[in-house]
Amino acid sequence: PKYYAHLQITLQATEAYKTGREITQKADQILNFTKTGQILVITTAGSAYYKNNTSEDVLEGILNQANGTISFGKGNLLLLRKTRLDTLDFAFITKKGNDLILAYFKNASLTPTYIGTISQNMTQTQWNNLTQKLGNDTFPIASLANAWALGLPADILREAAFHGHVCLGTISGYAMIETLLKYYPPSTGTGGAESTSYIVIGVPGGSDDDVFVYAMDATPGKRAYIGYNTTDDPNMVGFIRWNSNTQRGTLIIMTYNWTELTEQFKRETNATVEEDTVTELKFNAWAVQKLITNPESLVKILYAFDNLTEEQVNYLAGGVGSTTVQDAHGLDMEYILSQSNLVNATPENKTYTKGNLTYDQLKGIGIEAANIAKELLKQAGIQVEKDSLELLVLTSAGYARLNDQDTSPIWDGIYEMLGSRLSRKTLLPVHSALWSQLWFTFILKDGSYATNIIGKPGGFGKFSFNITEEDKILYAVQLIYDPIRGFIISNDTKGPIYDIGAGWNYTNPTVSRVFKNWNGIVTIANAWSYDPPFDMLMVYLFHNHVCPGVSPSYLIADYIYENYPRGENEKYIYVTTTDYCKDDGLLLLLGVSPGQGTYYNQRLLNTISSSIEGGQIEGILIIWNEKLNIGKAVIITYKGPSFNTGANGLRAYIDWYKGKEPTGVRSQYIVANEAQVKYITKDELNSILSGAAGSPSGNAIQYIRGLPDRQLSDLIPSVPGTPGVPGVPGVPGGSSISGGVSPGFVGSFVGAVSGATSVSAAASGPGSGQGKAYEVTRASPGTKSAGAGWYIYGVIGGIILVGLAIFGFLKGGFKV
Repeated sequence: PKYYAHLQITLQATEAYKTGREITQKADQILNFTKTGQILVITTAGSAYYKNNTSEDVLEGILNQANGTISFGKGNLLLLRKTRLDTLDFAFITKKGNDLILAYFKNASLTPTYIGTISQNMTQTQWNNLTQKLGNDTFPIASLANAWALGLPADILREAAFHGHVCLGTISGYAMIETLLKYYPPSTGTGGAESTSYIVIGVPGGSDDDVFVYAMDATPGKRAYIGYNTTDDPNMVGFIRWNSNTQRGTLIIMTYNWTELTEQFKRETNATVEEDTVTELKFNAWAVQKLITNPESLVKILYAFDNLTEEQVNYLAGGVGSTTVQDAHGLDMEYILSQSNLVNATPENKTYTKGNLTYDQLKGIGIEAANIAKELLKQAGIQVEKDSLELLVLTSAGYARLNDQDTSPIWDGIYEMLGSRLSRKTLLPVHSALWSQLWFTFILKDGSYATNIIGKPGGFGKFSFNITEEDKILYAVQLIYDPIRGFIISNDTKGPIYDIGAGWNYTNPTVSRVFKNWNGIVTIANAWSYDPPFDMLMVYLFHNHVCPGVSPSYLIADYIYENYPRGENEKYIYVTTTDYCKDDGLLLLLGVSPGQGTYYNQRLLNTISSSIEGGQIEGILIIWNEKLNIGKAVIITYKGPSFNTGANGLRAYIDWYKGKEPTGVRSQYIVANEAQVKYITKDELNSILSGAAGSPSGNAIQYIRGLPDRQLSDLIPSVPGTPGVPGVPGVPGGSSISGGVSPGFVGSFVGAVSGATSVSAAASGPGSGQGKAYEVTRASPGTKSAGAGWYIYGVIGGIILVGLAIFGFLKGGFKV
C-alpha cells in the first residue's frame, strides 16, 4: 500500500502568518474571546496583498492562534472583499451582554485604531466617534457585526462580505430568491448559459444584484448575469428561466421598494432611517426578521410572462447560451411590455422542508464524508494521514443548502478529520447555486504517470497538451449526499477510486461519465496540482471551473494595476463589452460588482480591435474620482497567446501570473488600451453606463471615441494641466509594454491625455512564491513575540512513502 505522511521541517514562518497570529493574540488580550467563544473576525486578508504577496497565511495565523474558537465552518471568519491594493485590516467583535465590542486594527498594525461599542444600540455620539476612527469602513464592519449578532446564516454573511456590507438590498435579494424558488422554481430541461438555471437581467447599483451573482451562481462569466442602466430603478431585476426542451422561457420581474419599506419601519418603530448610519443598523435588524418570517413581504413580483422566445432572450441578454449573437439590451421594459406573444405565467406554490440540524449534526456530515473517503482509499491500498498537503477536498458545501440550511459546519467536520481548510488551499468550496446538490470529491496527488503514458496527448476540460513528468496522477473518490438516502458513492465497475489527472483518458476513461460536475472537478483539481497563487485559485472556484476563457482575467487585472493604479478617492468601474469567462475573474481581482454599481455588462456583438490585429475589445475601465466627480475612460483590448503543439497552456498562464516566463509559447499575449484615454464628466459616465442610450452610435465604445480630448484642467480650471509623460505607466498618454509587471508606476490622477496608446505584452507578473506557514508545535497563548520560540514553526513538506517501516518512522503528520 501507499502511505501519505508529512515530515516536520523547522523553518521560519512567513511574515503574513506571524502577523495573523500576533494580531489575533493582541485582540484576545483585549477582548478575552478564547474563553467566551463569542467572537467574529472580519478581515481583508485573502484579497488584500501583504508585502506584495497573497495573504492566505494571515488567515492560517488567525485560525491557529484562536485555537478553535474561530473557524470557517462556524461562520465567524468573514473575508471582506477588497483588492490587492487595499490595506490589511482586522475587526474582532465579541458579544458582551446586549453590547458588541470591537477591536479594530488598521493596516496590519498591532495597535488598535478603535476599541469600543459597535452595537446597533450605540448613541449618535458613539457612532460619530466610530466613524471618525474607521472612516469608510464603519458601516461595512458595523452592518456585518450586527447581522452576525442577530444570527444571520453564515452563507448570507459571506455574501454580504463579498458585496461589502449588509443592507436592505442584500436582505431583499435573498427574499427575491426565496420567492422565485417558491413560485417559479427550476424545472426539468432548464438551463441557461453554462447550465445555470436562470439568466439574471439586472440594473447595477442595487445591492440585490450581488446576491444573485453569489447565491444563484449567476455570474457574468457564465453568461448568467447581464445588466446595465436601462431603467431608473436599480432595485428592479428580471429572471429568465429558459427551458431548452421546449425552447421557451419564463420572464419574472421583481423589485423591492426602499421608500415603502423604510416608511413601514417608521410606522412600526417610530424611527427614521438614514443610510449608512446607526439607524440603518436597526432597520437591517427589522428587515432580517421579515426575511425569516415572511420574505415575500419585502419584495414585489411586477410581471411574470410565459412564452418568451429565443429571439426575445437574444434581444435582452445577447444570447441564450455562451455565444453572443447580438448586442444585449438588458432590462428594456418598453420592449418587454410591447411583445404581444407574452402571456401571464401561472405560478406554482412549491413548499420546501426547512431543516433543523444543529451545528454538530452538520459538522458530523463532514466527519462522515471524510471517514468514508479514507476507508475507500484504504481499501485501494492508500493510507491518508491527517494534514496532508497532497490531499484536496472539493465540495459544494458552504454554497449548497441542505433543506434550506447553511452547510458551512460541514467544513469543520472535514477539517477535524483531515486537517483540510481554505487557508491551506486543501479544502476548496466550489461556487454553486444554493439549491444545488451537496457533493464532495476527495483527491490525492500521487507520482508521475508510467513511461508508456508520458509524452502522449492528454489534458482536461479545454486544455490539451502532451503529458510530462510534472503532470501527477490524481486519485479521486466522489460522494453525493442525499438528506434521505445518505451518502451515495459515484461509481461504476471501474471505481470507486479514479485517476482524474491529465492522463485520465488512459487510466480510466469512464470517469468523465461517472463523476458529477466533472468539468469543474477535473479542471480545478489539475490546476490546484500546479500550485497557482491563492487569488488565482479563488477565481477558479468562483467561476466553478478552469478554462482558457477565464485566463485573460488575471493578465488584464495585472495590466490595470500596473498602468492605471487607483489613487486617493478613486475607485474602479468596469464595463464589459465581451461577456465570457474572464468577467468572473475581473469581478474578484478588481473588487468590482454589479451590486456595488461598479460592474456593468453590456455584451456587444462587434468588439474587434482596430489597433491590435487579432485582438478584441474586452471592456471599458473607468478610474472614477469620487471627490472631483471626474474620471478617466480606458478601452481595454486583449489578444491571447498561442502555444506550440503539445504545450500546456494552463501552466503558462499560471507561470505568467507568478512572474515566471513559461515554456512552449509561440506568440505572447497583448493587453492594450485600444484608443486614447479620455477624461469624462459625471453626465458622460452616466451615458456610458446606460450603453450610450440616446447617442447617435448607441454604443459605449463609439461614444467614448467621440468624446473630446481634454486635460483635467479643462474640467477643473483650478488644476493645472500636466503634460503626459511617455513611457510612464499610470499617466494618461504614456506608452507602456507589460503583461505581468512593470518596474513601477505613477498613480497620479492629474495629467494630460495624449494620443499615444498604451500597449502591454507578456512579461513577468507579481510574485506569489512565498513559503507556506503550517506550524507543527502549538504556540503558548501568552508568549510574546520578541525572541520567542513560537516564531519557529514547522513547514509541512509532503512526501510519499512506500513501505510500512519507513511510514512508521515518520508517522503522525504535523501537530497543531
